[in-house]
Amino acid sequence: MTTALVRVASFSLLALACGAPPEPAPTPQETVGAETTPTAEATPVAEVAPEPTPPSEPTPEPPPAIPDDPSQPLSDLARARLDALPTESIEPPPEFYFRTNERRHDLLANELANLGGAVVGVGSDQLYTLAAQTRASLIVGVDYDERIPLVHAIYSVLVPEAETPEALTALFSAANAESTRVLLDTRLANHPRKEDVLRLFDRLRDDWEGYLPGVSRRVRQGVVGSWLADAAHYAHVRALFRAGRVVARCGDLTGETTVRAVGAALRELGVPVRVFYLSNADQFFPYGAGFRANLDALPTDDRSVVVRTLRHPRLPNATNDRWHYVVQPVSDLRARLETGAYVRSQLLAEDLVHAGRGREGGFSRLDETVPAYVASRRAARVPSDSSD
Repeated sequence: MTTALVRVASFSLLALACGAPPEPAPTPQETVGAETTPTAEATPVAEVAPEPTPPSEPTPEPPPAIPDDPSQPLSDLARARLDALPTESIEPPPEFYFRTNERRHDLLANELANLGGAVVGVGSDQLYTLAAQTRASLIVGVDYDERIPLVHAIYSVLVPEAETPEALTALFSAANAESTRVLLDTRLANHPRKEDVLRLFDRLRDDWEGYLPGVSRRVRQGVVGSWLADAAHYAHVRALFRAGRVVARCGDLTGETTVRAVGAALRELGVPVRVFYLSNADQFFPYGAGFRANLDALPTDDRSVVVRTLRHPRLPNATNDRWHYVVQPVSDLRARLETGAYVRSQLLAEDLVHAGRGREGGFSRLDETVPAYVASRRAARVPSDSSD
């Protein structure tokens, strides 16, 4: 037996002794570009990868508590927060302004156009005009006269009922007095002061009937100056009423309760106050700590403004009106108040007079372009604290 045969026989016996059949030796194969091909190894079994988990859908954000669209309903949270706004008990003033005596809101149209947000302030139906101009998503009336919320209660029933300004006026007519009273009685069945509302309607219905047609005609040189003088303005206000977005409380602009509660609620609901409307109310109180705290409680931004009316011997009233109208960024009012020099609204008027503003037209904008004349004059009188 040759040496080669002996080696094969020995290999075969060894393989059998291990219990495995002999494997034929692999035949070398040539590969282009390589001198040799390594011995092939068994192909490993690929592991089956698990099915990839599809990415989870992002949790949709909840709709805003107070949508910008005035026709959309409020969330339950918003409704509860607005319903819970407190009132303050204040002795009613001798004069009752159930209708505005401001006739030139057309002067504010360009300043307030499409500001959005909430309108917060005093007064009755002028709030509706401001809300229409700004396309506000909410009206919160806070007036020191406890009868003003009753006025808003009457409008809250009759405006949704009337599709047009003419239809609204007709509801106050003598011919419809009885049916309108029944409507108020029915719709306000759960109102805590329903009887007061009905007595107010009985007493002032005739005045309303004569007042509203004039409001519907407030257009000057093509500029709309009233919520009743434009179909789109009226539709916007009507949508606010229908969606329960008009809230009214008796409150003190210098008090510790109502205005601060309004600010807390609107901050929670994510609604900025874009118009803080004072009318001429701030001519009757100083800008003390209470008012400043209430101003700071309101959620505002760089678009927020204060709207007020003034009477000043050197600021002319608007034509066919008794007021000079002023728009002031909230940021500017805060900055001037921080100087400590402006303790009353008449001192703000002094800045306008010194800057030569408001000489014509019955309107002024008080902003950073108007020098703080009163503050600088006060600073000049205050002795220096520095020692020699």
